[in-house]
Amino acid sequence: MLVAEGFTAAGPCLGLGLPLSLRGGDDEALATLSAGLGFAWQHELRRVIEAAIARTKSERTPWLKLPPLLLLGEPGVGRTHVARRIAHLASLPHVSLDFSDPAGVQQLWPQVCGPDLLLPSLPVLAMALGGCANPIVSVVGIECLEVATQHRFAAFIEPGSAARHVDYAAASTVDLTQVNWMVQCSDVSALAPKLLQLLRPVELHRPDVQTLPLHVVEVLAEAAIDLGVVERLQHQAGDALADLCQVAARRSTAEIYEHARRWLQTHCQ
Repeated sequence: MLVAEGFTAAGPCLGLGLPLSLRGGDDEALATLSAGLGFAWQHELRRVIEAAIARTKSERTPWLKLPPLLLLGEPGVGRTHVARRIAHLASLPHVSLDFSDPAGVQQLWPQVCGPDLLLPSLPVLAMALGGCANPIVSVVGIECLEVATQHRFAAFIEPGSAARHVDYAAASTVDLTQVNWMVQCSDVSALAPKLLQLLRPVELHRPDVQTLPLHVVEVLAEAAIDLGVVERLQHQAGDALADLCQVAARRSTAEIYEHARRWLQTHCQ
């Protein structure tokens, strides 16, 4: 897919003038996503993903396009874990944009300062570096933005404006319509109505006693993939799961993940 149109003689930078791949919609990728998604207790999430898979098959589009999602739930429920798992299964790049940090605003609306280089906005950078026109972008801390800034952010998602995003660092107008947005939020009342209208709410829940072991398996697998120790874990998976299950009930998904990383670094590296 051609995503960029240069407005200078030099043309788009970072290879954005070349076609970028659209991924996650071939039969193998859809089968992997469907079989490996997990989250048996996240019924609403599973319905959204299954609907996207069915739509991709019926329309015969060879890439995964999710509706812009509003992942609701208390901190620690696993919203970033959900985004990273879907990205991994669909072979899509994943990046996080954190508005709770002032640097997050700079990642979306970069400003040059002194000798600093002006970089493209984060979704454009993710597309260029990943060579992919439909990455997954997780958005954290949306509640930290003022209403006017949320309206500016909505332009990245609204189809009309997203199709002609002007990025001066890339010297181009860039088509962002295939980006998969996953906006995390704990308090929906903090969202501007204009932004809320663009997002598909999905309520996430913590696993119960019966499904917690499944959650632990998924988080352990994510940590093992990140560390590149999947094969070495195979012979110690039982010990790792037993250790994680002892602490998982009292911890957030992020804390379970960090505990899993520490265990794997101690026993599998």
